[in-house]
Amino acid sequence: MDHFNEYDVVRVIQLDRTNRHYDGTDSVKRPPQIDDLGTIVHIAPGSPGKNSWYIVECVDKKGLTVWLADFTEDELELVEAVK
Repeated sequence: MDHFNEYDVVRVIQLDRTNRHYDGTDSVKRPPQIDDLGTIVHIAPGSPGKNSWYIVECVDKKGLTVWLADFTEDELELVEAVK
C-alpha cells in the first residue's frame, strides 16, 4: 500500500541519489533540494517486492516547473494530504 496519494503535497527530507535525473522549465530549472515542497503527480508501482516511486513536481510562484523528479517514500514527508 502506498503511503502517499496523487496530489499530496510533500517535503523533500533527504536525497538518496546524487545523480538524480530531473526536468524543469529552462529559465528556473534546478535539482531538487532538501526542504523543497512539491506535489505528487504520479505514483509508479514498483516491481514485485519493490516499493513504489513517487513522481513529484515543484513549481515556482508563477507556476513554472522548477523540477520534476522521482523519489522513494523515504525521501519525502507528507505536508498536506488530498481529501
